[in-house]
Amino acid sequence: MKKVILLLNIILFYSCLSQQKKSIRQVNDYLLKNNYSSLGELDSTQLQGMKNAISKYRLLGKESCNMNPDKKYSHIYIEDGFHDEEGFYNGIIITDDKNICEVTTSPYKLRRDSISYTRFKEKNGIIFYTKKLSAEEFRNNYTDEYFRYELVTKHKVNSFEKCLSIDQYTPKSIIYARSYYFSGKGITMYKLPIKYSDIKNGIEGLPYFKEDKKREFVECINELNILKIQDFIRQ
Repeated sequence: MKKVILLLNIILFYSCLSQQKKSIRQVNDYLLKNNYSSLGELDSTQLQGMKNAISKYRLLGKESCNMNPDKKYSHIYIEDGFHDEEGFYNGIIITDDKNICEVTTSPYKLRRDSISYTRFKEKNGIIFYTKKLSAEEFRNNYTDEYFRYELVTKHKVNSFEKCLSIDQYTPKSIIYARSYYFSGKGITMYKLPIKYSDIKNGIEGLPYFKEDKKREFVECINELNILKIQDFIRQ
C-alpha cells in the first residue's frame, strides 16, 4: 500500500512539473488565439496571413537555430518586432534564459552583416534569416532588446513604469515590438516604450523636460541596475 501511495505521489509530482513547462509551439498556439486584437485593423485574409508568417518565424526560426520548438521549457521569452511601414520582422526568442535566437527579415541588418546569419527558405516561399546568439553578444550588441528582456524577466516593469511617470515630458520611444513571457504559469504580454539607445548618452534635446526631472529619471533608470545611463546633465 505504501508503495502504491509513493508511486502516486511521484506521478503527481512529475505531472505538476510538466504543467509548469511549455514548448515554443504551445506558447505560439496560445498567442495565435489570444493576442491579435493589438495588430490593428486587418481583414480576415490579412490576419490569417499575419498569423501564418509569425508562426513560421517563431517555430521554423527556432528550429533553424538548432533548437527543438517542441521541447518544453520553464521559461520562454519572445519579442516580436515589426516595422509597420516597411513590413519587416525582427524577433528574439529565448528559452530558459540562455538559448537565444534572433529571427529577422530586416534589410538594414542584412546589409550591415549578412554573413553571420543563416538563410532559411520555407517550402511555400517565405524567406527569413536567423542567428544563434551568445548571452554576451546579446547584452553587448542588442542593447534595446536586452534592456526590454531584463525588465520583463527580472520583474522590473512596474519600477520602469514609475520612471516613465516622473514627468509628462519623460522620454518615451516609439517602438514596434511586443514581448511575451512564460515563466511556469501564465503567459504575459508587454509593450514597453523604451529604446535604450535613445537614452544611453543622457537626456538631451527636450527643452520642456526640466533639469531636476532629467536627473531624477536618470537615477531611476540606473537604479533598475540593468544598463546605466551616462549622466551628462549639467551640474
